[in-house]
Amino acid sequence: MYVGFVRAVRYFCWCVFGVTVALLLCGGSVSAANASQHSRLQIITSYPPNFYEPFVKRFQDLHPEIAVSILNKKTTSAVAELLRGNARNFDVFWASSPDAFEILKQGQMLRRTERDRQYKAVDVNGASVDDPDGYFYGFALSAVGWMWNQSYLDNEEIAAPKCWEDIVDSKYYSHVVMTSPSRSGTTHLIVESILQKMGWEKGWAYLLRISGNLVTLSARSFSVTEGVRGGLYGVGLVIDILGRAPDADNLRFRYGEPALIAPAGIGALENGSNSAEAELFIDFMLSPEGQAILLNPQIHRLPVALQVYDSGKPTHSQLLKMIKEGNSKRYDVYLSQLRYNLVNHLFEEFITYKLLERRQLWKRMLSLERQHGADDLAFAMVKKEFYRLLSEVPVTEEQSRNPVYNTIFSNSFNGTPKSSDQQQQILQWQQFIEERFTKANELLDTAQRK
Repeated sequence: MYVGFVRAVRYFCWCVFGVTVALLLCGGSVSAANASQHSRLQIITSYPPNFYEPFVKRFQDLHPEIAVSILNKKTTSAVAELLRGNARNFDVFWASSPDAFEILKQGQMLRRTERDRQYKAVDVNGASVDDPDGYFYGFALSAVGWMWNQSYLDNEEIAAPKCWEDIVDSKYYSHVVMTSPSRSGTTHLIVESILQKMGWEKGWAYLLRISGNLVTLSARSFSVTEGVRGGLYGVGLVIDILGRAPDADNLRFRYGEPALIAPAGIGALENGSNSAEAELFIDFMLSPEGQAILLNPQIHRLPVALQVYDSGKPTHSQLLKMIKEGNSKRYDVYLSQLRYNLVNHLFEEFITYKLLERRQLWKRMLSLERQHGADDLAFAMVKKEFYRLLSEVPVTEEQSRNPVYNTIFSNSFNGTPKSSDQQQQILQWQQFIEERFTKANELLDTAQRK
């Protein structure tokens, strides 16, 4: 049994120091034995209960004297709170997004430890899954891709996408869903993976093209999974942990190629009140016993401990197969952290705030395409120019890698007002968008009259 917090628990419960909320794993009740527990552990995580419960239950079997409290919070909100000083004294941060750990490290909110792994970990393309300075540790390997509802696509008579490039095809118009990277750390992982795989300019062209096929931007990454599972959407951009559903026959998941491997992490926090307990939990997560839990069907993640690989159990993993075949790359965490806020701001201005207008423009273009037919060479030129107008951003690859330029957007997590430089940049972007939309509409108006 452990004491935990779930999303439905209101904020004030954390502020009442003598009160804890029991999250029952086995249908039991809070017992008097808890009164004798003399130590505690507070974890903040983006993982849902069906992921973290098996780990915490086993940890408490091993350490019944430690009362474990869990707060489930989306990654972006959790990072924002921790960067403000970790006022609620969480001890451990646990999430899929390696960007989040790098941001917390740069913000001096992770506590450095002198831990030497007792059990050796795999490396990815020759690189360690751990922070070289000892601030956080990889406990599982992930990569991103897309999931789809086979029954939905069969009803629509649409073939499932076989590669990233397929998803921009017009046949997927109003059938694709994702969320915004500013709302979800895992979605930022998706967006940045696309940018790293395709390159800055081509990556943004792809994202802007795919936005024309989006039916909506969901509130959270979990909503993408739930919507595809429930048949509301056909295809969803997701991380593997959310895309694989072994209990649903109609759901499928495919990794993008090459797979950009990102280690999910865990780390001890500054201002935590229970450092010894935090170390015990991290050690457990990195041990073969903790790592083996990742192989449970409802979790189905790729461990990092070599001892688990030696058992032969993870051989069924598609991701492991891609790694062995050389069809993978290491996700560049430093680059992602450097331009994290820039990418989020660009996505918000160019896609989130303009999604309805983009969808309307794409709908007009698709209607005219059917009207003119595939053999109309004049319309083919219109289509090419239309794509160009809606597939560019006014930020270069060089700017995206420039630390000075990226500092313009560095206040995104701390809640301070936008600087004059930031306001000016965003205003220029908005003018760029409006000019492009105006030209795109004029282009379609001309084609419609012919």
